[in-house]
Amino acid sequence: MAQDGLYTKLHLAVRARTQPGQVVLVSGSATSDRTSGALEMVTSPDQYPIWRTPKPVIIARGVRHDYRYSIRSAHDVEAEPGHVRSVKTNTPELHKEDDFGVTPPEPPDVPLKKPSPTPGASRLVIVCYHLPVRVVRDAQNNWTASWGSSIIAKSPSESIADSRETWWAGTIHGGLNRRQLTDQDKDEIRAVLLKMNCIPVFSSNSEEGYLNYCKRILWPSFHNVTVLDQCCAAWHERAEWDQDAGSSWSAYEAMNGDFRDMLLDFLRAGDTVWVHDYYLMLLPSLLATSEPFRVDRHQSRKARIVFFLHAPFPTSQLFCALANGPKLLEGVVGADVVGFHAFEHARHFLNACTRLMGMERASVAGGITGVLHQGRTVMVVVRHVSVETDQIEQALRDEVPSHVPAIEGLIQEPSRETPNNAKRIVLCGVDPCQRLSGISLKLLAYERFLAEYPRWRGRVALVQYCLLDGTRVQDEARTLDEIKALGQRLNAQNPGSVVLIERPSGRLGMAERLALFQRSDVLVGTAIREGHTLYPSEYALARALKGRPGVILASEFSATSTLMSGAVNVNPFDVPSVAAALDTALSMDAVEKRDRLDRDLPYVKSRPSGRWTQEILEDMETVHRQVAVDEDASLAIAQRLEIGRLADAFSRSSRRFLFLDLGGTLIPKGDSVSKVLKSATKGALLRPGVRRALQALSEDPQTTVYVVSGTTPSALESLFSDLPQLSLAAANGLATSLPSQRPQTTMTSYGTDWDAVRKAALPLMKRRAAWTNGSAVLKREPGLAWSYYRADPEWGRIQALQLAQDLESILAPFDVAVAHREGMLEIVPQAMHKGHVVKKALSEALSRGEPPDFVLCVGDSLSDEKMFSSVYSYLADAPRAPLDRAFTVAVGRKASRALFYLDDDAHVGDALAALAGRAA
Repeated sequence: MAQDGLYTKLHLAVRARTQPGQVVLVSGSATSDRTSGALEMVTSPDQYPIWRTPKPVIIARGVRHDYRYSIRSAHDVEAEPGHVRSVKTNTPELHKEDDFGVTPPEPPDVPLKKPSPTPGASRLVIVCYHLPVRVVRDAQNNWTASWGSSIIAKSPSESIADSRETWWAGTIHGGLNRRQLTDQDKDEIRAVLLKMNCIPVFSSNSEEGYLNYCKRILWPSFHNVTVLDQCCAAWHERAEWDQDAGSSWSAYEAMNGDFRDMLLDFLRAGDTVWVHDYYLMLLPSLLATSEPFRVDRHQSRKARIVFFLHAPFPTSQLFCALANGPKLLEGVVGADVVGFHAFEHARHFLNACTRLMGMERASVAGGITGVLHQGRTVMVVVRHVSVETDQIEQALRDEVPSHVPAIEGLIQEPSRETPNNAKRIVLCGVDPCQRLSGISLKLLAYERFLAEYPRWRGRVALVQYCLLDGTRVQDEARTLDEIKALGQRLNAQNPGSVVLIERPSGRLGMAERLALFQRSDVLVGTAIREGHTLYPSEYALARALKGRPGVILASEFSATSTLMSGAVNVNPFDVPSVAAALDTALSMDAVEKRDRLDRDLPYVKSRPSGRWTQEILEDMETVHRQVAVDEDASLAIAQRLEIGRLADAFSRSSRRFLFLDLGGTLIPKGDSVSKVLKSATKGALLRPGVRRALQALSEDPQTTVYVVSGTTPSALESLFSDLPQLSLAAANGLATSLPSQRPQTTMTSYGTDWDAVRKAALPLMKRRAAWTNGSAVLKREPGLAWSYYRADPEWGRIQALQLAQDLESILAPFDVAVAHREGMLEIVPQAMHKGHVVKKALSEALSRGEPPDFVLCVGDSLSDEKMFSSVYSYLADAPRAPLDRAFTVAVGRKASRALFYLDDDAHVGDALAALAGRAA
């Protein structure tokens, strides 16, 4: 952007032949000084068919702005065909003429189609706690590495790496003692992994953060085990409350910080970072607040972030028991896209965001759901992944046959003759040896099954693999002891009925799994709580390729129950029901087995990891396009404000106007004015530096400072009673109080009969308040409001939407509007908004012959966008407008009409302090 000015006055004209009653509109980011997405153009008999903007449009210099013409008739709006137009200039003023329906060639910086990957293009960086590789020393004592079988490993088919440069980052595992690795070992490992596009992270905090916080606290919590249950669980050593409880959280923070530091040395502008699972929930936000992720105008970020959770997400009631739950959520919503395997998990996450963090729900075209965070829409998606069909087919052909004898050797065939000398029917299970896997419940149900259905005794065997990966040692040990005791009891009653196999490595190779699945007639899952697992998909495909469909029993508490529609769903706690389901599965005829398999095969075969990855990246592109051209196309992403530049402009001026919002700007977001007033010291929640800066600026004779708020006049006056030189605008501009008249206020008359409005609206609002705990009716001066700020967010929003409809209907005869603001419904004059305060103050100064030569306008909410629009309107109208010294600033990175942004209220305080230091 040119340094000699911030804005350009743009005059648009278009040649358009219209029919009587039609009007030409122009919309887009080039019309950002308007309060709506489209600006109505004007013409006259002597100028027709030329239509012009009624006055200049204010645009940021040096930035590309998009716009499009359309024609509005009585019943329709017809958009101009072709791609959008664009303009970019560094001049103080620009006149541009167009022909409606004739668009110039596509600008070269807007590709006509998706470009093919080229060296130096945007990269995909997949970040996971464990790299999906195996690193070992070979016979010559050299380090070697090979890809694992994880869904985030490089896939041999439909891999995203075939079309886009892809890197992987994470720690190394697989039996290596990372503490014993020398610096030379690390350098050699880096060199080996570099050839595979892998970046190892050697974190000194990983063990404490991974084993103690992730596996002992997060893992059970995410599986709906409360903190109290964890302390007293039979499989867990009794925990003691002590002062060291926070050490694992500190290690978790440091571990995420180590990943952030490594990535910042590697990333470049345009990269997409895909963070996986609960080990790294803080990483998206850590990256988002660091370079190269700074927001640039007209793009959400220079680099983009996706977070995908593979574990379940708990209910909001359980999640709130985590001491650092809000910090985890804050970390995750630093991403642009948040993904889950199941809708239930996404729903719980959305509820936690609204209930714990007060975030608003959002949606865009295409049915994608999300939450609003700092003005951004964080998209929440549900994307399923299945198995690599090609790999399984190859393994069945080349590797599985050699494992079949070993599987057969596990099964003790009946000693007596059976009809047709039939072998035992095999039921199988492959589960982590942890309490929540429900293996003990499975064995109890199996015991009940053999007792109640005696015809199966001696004819069936349950082969249960218990995987011990060493991440939850106490849980694994106690669960294994219980499983062994149940297994021994079952085999004592029915010899050969149970085969228990321990795998200390925590792994069961694909070839061995497939050999087991091909031999097994039923796959039994009874997890108490489980995320996404690919074993059911592997089982279904392995049986299908053999031509002998099997049956899947899936726990109702697992993702499998929702993803595999052909499975028989069971409640693992209902032991008699599970026993009956086992009998149903074994008795099922071939036709029904085939029907159930046919329901799942299309899903199983069509969801390889490469396609899943591509879908997630397409979601990322959807978000990026949505942010780049917002639903209100007049909004764009602001650029970071350089406080030094602001202060220099302030010093070069002599007639300055500052317009400052209150909540979220001068005081922290969520701190209500009533809370401030109830504190022991008035204004205690105002940062001391902010109060000192406001005092210095308001006492400067060359500076006029307005605080513009939606709160009541009395509350605002009480808050700033010790700063008499401030100008106050309360109730969003309905009541103003200038220094010469304080504490008296002037009410702006909009010709509203407030007595009649109250008489009509008050009964409805009181009734809704009685139905909604935590809500209240607030009597304004004048006006009315219904606050649900302290109510349950979801219930309050539902009630607010219904109340708004009722009020709009009953108040239709009056010249009022129902404004739905954050946590509140307000009845306000139809024409009233904060922008009127700015417009009136600047216009009066201009009429006095004292036009402002510096304007600063700062706000954090949608209601403050009206103030920004009024600033631009003044710049368009004023003959000597301060195009180089008018600063519109949003608080938080977001789509906004503001040209600049500051991160939060603390940075606003820093900016005000810098200006106060330059005041007279």
